[in-house]
Amino acid sequence: MRAIIPAFTLALALTGCVTGTPATDIDDDTTDTASAALVQGEMIIYEAGQPIPQSELVDLGPPGALGGTVLEGDPAISARVDHASGPFLAGVFQATRGKVLIHFPFTEHATILAGEVALTDATGHHAVLRPGDSYLIHQGSDIVWDVTGDLVQKSFFNRVEPADSPSPMRSYANGSLTADTDLVDLGPPGSLGGTVLEGNPAISARVDYAQDGLLAGVFQATRGTVLIDFPFTEHATITRGKVRLTDEAGNTRVLKPGDAYLIAQDSQIHWDVPVDFVQESFFNYAAP
Repeated sequence: MRAIIPAFTLALALTGCVTGTPATDIDDDTTDTASAALVQGEMIIYEAGQPIPQSELVDLGPPGALGGTVLEGDPAISARVDHASGPFLAGVFQATRGKVLIHFPFTEHATILAGEVALTDATGHHAVLRPGDSYLIHQGSDIVWDVTGDLVQKSFFNRVEPADSPSPMRSYANGSLTADTDLVDLGPPGSLGGTVLEGNPAISARVDYAQDGLLAGVFQATRGTVLIDFPFTEHATITRGKVRLTDEAGNTRVLKPGDAYLIAQDSQIHWDVPVDFVQESFFNYAAP
């Protein structure tokens, strides 16, 4: 089975569903979920355990439209697009109860917002993902997607590649810790467009995927405050620690394990780590 669906096909199907208002200033204890089309200089936050209302999602028809073959049940799929540019697409996706074999039509980083899903790849690797867990799946990989509850929602960022490159999927558990020995020092924050405002933060990372300006893996930053001129558009999920982000519009959010963000390239973001360190799984693309 082979079904490569260009990202703009899904974007056209979702015309009119980029909705909502920018993120607002929210303190640590607030559980409201912001909703907005991606705007340079502002951020979209996806909070673990806080589903997007059904009224903001658009029906996508049968799973076959995204390379899926239904194995059990009668699943329905819907989505909201928060960003669409060329082969890139980002937003929120929902699937209801059922089992589907998906020939992934894109390379994708996604984070579960609500519900749970069991994923099994062609190598037999099996993972049950719950709110705050994230994954990286390569285009062309055959994945059994099994929703046993009422529904699952995820935030996502994906790209249609020139050719399939199936690989075992990677999952990043909410609260998991990547050892320092698995990370590579990246030098001062200035190497990623950062200006240190407070402290002496160190940054490091593990690269799990790199191709044509696309990069994915695990990133760590230690305590400190940095003004970052984001050198890429990025979807990332906090796996350990916490970070306070403030965008150019003055919107501030404290992200804890399981929370995800979407930030556009060339946005200036205050990145403040008030604890020993923060780790995140990430997926980003630097436009030339």
